[in-house]
Amino acid sequence: MSHPIAARFRFALRPLALALPAALLSLASTAHAAETATGKTAAKDDGVLQLGATNINGVALGATTEDTHSYTTGSTSSATGLPLSLRETPQSVTVITRQQMDDRGVQSISDALRNTPGVSTQKYDSDRTEFSARGFAITNFQYDGVNQPYDGVYGENPNNSDDSASLDRIEVVKGATGLMTGAGDPSATVNLIRKKPTKEFKASISGTVGSWDSYRTTGDISGSLTDSGNVRGRFVGVYQDKDSYIDHYSQKKDLYYGILEADLTDDTLLTFGIDKSSATPRGSSWTGNPTYFSDGGRTDFSRSFNPAADWSRRDFDETTYFASLEQALANDWKLKASLSEKTTEHDTQLASASGGNPNRDTGDGMFLFWGRWEGHRVQDTADVNVSGPFSLGGREHDLVAGVMASHSRQTGSTYDTSAFEMVPGSIYDWDGHLPKQEFPANGKYERTQSQNGVYLATRLRPTDDLSVILGSRLSTFKYNEDYRYNVDSPLDDSHASYKEHGVVTPYAGVVYDLNDVYSVYASYTSIYQPQTNKDASGMTLAPVEGVSYETGLKAAYLDGRLNASLALFRIEQDGVAEQTGTNAITNEGIYKAVDGTTTKGVELELAGELADGWNLMAGYTYARTRDKDEQRIFGYPLSTSKPEHVVRTFTTYRLPGALDKVTVGGGISWQSAFYGKIYSAPAGDYTRIKQGGYTLVDLMTRYQYNEHLSFTANANNIFDKKYLTGLGNFDTTFYGEPRNLMLTTKWDF
Repeated sequence: MSHPIAARFRFALRPLALALPAALLSLASTAHAAETATGKTAAKDDGVLQLGATNINGVALGATTEDTHSYTTGSTSSATGLPLSLRETPQSVTVITRQQMDDRGVQSISDALRNTPGVSTQKYDSDRTEFSARGFAITNFQYDGVNQPYDGVYGENPNNSDDSASLDRIEVVKGATGLMTGAGDPSATVNLIRKKPTKEFKASISGTVGSWDSYRTTGDISGSLTDSGNVRGRFVGVYQDKDSYIDHYSQKKDLYYGILEADLTDDTLLTFGIDKSSATPRGSSWTGNPTYFSDGGRTDFSRSFNPAADWSRRDFDETTYFASLEQALANDWKLKASLSEKTTEHDTQLASASGGNPNRDTGDGMFLFWGRWEGHRVQDTADVNVSGPFSLGGREHDLVAGVMASHSRQTGSTYDTSAFEMVPGSIYDWDGHLPKQEFPANGKYERTQSQNGVYLATRLRPTDDLSVILGSRLSTFKYNEDYRYNVDSPLDDSHASYKEHGVVTPYAGVVYDLNDVYSVYASYTSIYQPQTNKDASGMTLAPVEGVSYETGLKAAYLDGRLNASLALFRIEQDGVAEQTGTNAITNEGIYKAVDGTTTKGVELELAGELADGWNLMAGYTYARTRDKDEQRIFGYPLSTSKPEHVVRTFTTYRLPGALDKVTVGGGISWQSAFYGKIYSAPAGDYTRIKQGGYTLVDLMTRYQYNEHLSFTANANNIFDKKYLTGLGNFDTTFYGEPRNLMLTTKWDF
């Protein structure tokens, strides 16, 4: 049964949903009228390219990054809820702009995050990726600043495969972000900001072909729906069909994104949108490759080896309705209310030939992991806030106050996953051909999760050079999960829950302008993260609690078109879960709480325009985690699966003079060693395996044939580095992508 609030919300939005496609289709027919009203005339296409400067001299960058050709932004509110420049924000913030995504050939959120400074990834199998920052998994995701419930990389959460075509930018706030998100690890918050309609008509269509028979088509049309421009619309559509470097794996994906904006009055803006996507992979793996032979030696499967059956799949269908109302109030104050509802349907059917340890000579001795899960999830989120300036002591200050609420309910069925079946023949002959398994229903689950909170933040300006940001959040958390693995065996049931009221999350930051370019800053916030991990007795661990400190130096060069930052951070936590084993009945991990863990580190970042036509994004992060005795756990870092050093760089340069139709670029990504904890049956114990540090090099070039037509080529991992990107999922390993190429042709109308 749907949540009653969700049902009313869905009913209210349905008429708008029916009207949206027709309204968007009228964009093209009204384009000429809109251009006439704005005095815009079509330029004669004489084959001569007239390139505008990539910078915007005399015009300050705003929050929107589309069409700025920039690698930075002029404003962000993700950290504090206040619209601040990067230099005014007392935390490290990375922005992946629309230009960066286009230059790098980004097609998904995963593509964007794996190239983000300070972010590392572990890809556990063909469809699941975990992102980390400052030594901890990223568990906070937002759309347009509104929190989205997250159930972990092993849950039914396809965030890492969500398409990026509908996004204007991605803002990554590093460290603890409890003021705006409530609960969360002190890693980062990823805020996904959608594209907005434009008053002027614009449209584009692009086609992409790539390695392993990858094909993609994207269309984007935007403009006014009325002569006055008070109603605007936009539609983005994507269809993708691709194979993979992994044997017998393929994926089809589509996206339909539509948004309407209406100026109800000069002071009132109504926004409504629909974001619908689906992913249908085939040959989905449950795990990576077996790690050890039966004699205890390490295996060396090819990067293309896929232990999955060719019919294995993880099908997802998502539909999100979102709406907001912005009302201008007296004295430059503003009221904004945002609502969204996201519905997810998934059907997962898996068989994977990756259990056990194969005989080195014959390849025998492997068994199948297999099972099926179906699920339905509804997430409702809301945020209402007021913001504006106020006077105190003869000076002007800023304030934002609001209330957030989110609720998620997920139900589903599980099917028999306990059968023990040997892989037919040798694993060396495995090609994925396996008769479709029968999956008798034997279990079910229900998971509910909610978070409510009120928040307040103010920026006080005691002097022209000094800003003090103070804030706090009061939150309530509820979580309940009932998992019946087998209806005939109640002893196998699993239950986890927590309920926390009145959790206070304070925030404090100070920024001091040394001059017109440089500022120093410091910030403090508390950490609170409920968890569902259990100890050896089956008891749920207490929430992780701690504090996060950050201080550093920021600079804004060239009127803010180039931003730089140096951050020093320290994170102190109690109750961090460390896995010590696995429950043989439920296959759940067994954990212990580690107190007194400390993470220390430094981040450097430079992003923006170095000179006319020359963009750069570069960052270095070092994060070192130890226990209370400043010792490594079992001789390895506490966060064993995260590299301590991460370097990400990418730059593009438009050639001068007669070659100004050509842009060239490239990037280098390097990260230090990380570890995995994997059980070795021959050794009879868990072992630690290591992926040493590695470097990946990417290249790109673009040829702008004329003002309408462009060609962009991307080459990734050009030196074909072989490396492991996933360690430990079901005691297996997973290889990263080999060298691959991609060519995109785009026509701008």
